[in-house]
Amino acid sequence: MALTTASFMVDGMTCDGCVSAVKRALAAIDGVENTDVNLAVNEVKVTYDPARAGISSLRNAIRGAGYEVG
Repeated sequence: MALTTASFMVDGMTCDGCVSAVKRALAAIDGVENTDVNLAVNEVKVTYDPARAGISSLRNAIRGAGYEVG
């Protein structure tokens, strides 16, 4: 299994609750191995298996949690 890491700029995160919401949304996707959310710079790094998850599903999960993806 070859993992890939993708980075996203996420607008609208303002607190630890926002960080938790984004992490939960991404963790629910099959193939996501790890998420690293940096609230200070509004960046999310996701390590995932591209055979099981795609960029569009990651973006949609973040949007579904209520945040804009740059």
